Amino acid sequence: MTEGLIAKWLEDRGSLTEQEAADLGRFLEADPALAKSVKDQLALDHLLSLRLGVDRRNFEQQVAQRIRNAADGATFERSTLEAVQRAKRRRSWRSWAPEAAVAAVLLAGLLLLLPRWKSTEPPVTPASAPPAPAPAPGLRGEYFQNRTLSGPAFSRIDPKLNFEWSAGRGPIEGWRDVYSARWTGTLTPAYSETYTIKVRNDDAVRVWIDGKLVINDWNARYVVAENRAQVLLEAGRRHEFKVEYYNGGDRGVLSFTWSSPSRKEEAIPPSAFSH
Repeated sequence: MTEGLIAKWLEDRGSLTEQEAADLGRFLEADPALAKSVKDQLALDHLLSLRLGVDRRNFEQQVAQRIRNAADGATFERSTLEAVQRAKRRRSWRSWAPEAAVAAVLLAGLLLLLPRWKSTEPPVTPASAPPAPAPAPGLRGEYFQNRTLSGPAFSRIDPKLNFEWSAGRGPIEGWRDVYSARWTGTLTPAYSETYTIKVRNDDAVRVWIDGKLVINDWNARYVVAENRAQVLLEAGRRHEFKVEYYNGGDRGVLSFTWSSPSRKEEAIPPSAFSH
């Protein structure tokens, strides 16, 4: 009861009824320590009023600057008023700070009087990762001095697959006519259609597209063979492409063509290969 009367009186001096004022006077007379605390509170209240009278302009400028720096004025106002309300709920007559209450009232008034500030600067866009580099043209070729695709390899980039090596000579200067090779990269068509892939080979060849073995002629031979496969390709998509080949002696031949409803048969152009 006593604390409620004191809190009510400190917040509004004229809010007490005559009976409440009389009761409060009796309480204070009966408790000198309580009377001293109330007196000290009144003195602090008076000093705060003088201080705010001097510092009001600086306080207003600081609040205005905080509002300008806030990314969202509505969020700032809401969070500030919520903080004031939490402080009011926590305070009692013994821990209540007049400075906080007056500052809260002044801040609330400023939030209502100051115009809402909206940034005219464009929103900051987070830095995006640099685009992935475009694939390099051609297929990566690995050449071996045997027919088993084993041992040390000579590597180079081949722009297309259209070769014919004479008897006694290989694909690399100084090599004989027994060799094997593997090419890896991607194949990118211009149309979304079913393509016919045709391979002329002497000796053996295997072809994978998107991991699927579509041509498998891993045999030694004395004449040039032709192998075909029909595959559905998507325009603009880089399809995984792998070729393995060997020549067991004499002449070596390997060439690729393709055709589709929109494209006459032609050698697969370098522009379709990348790695």
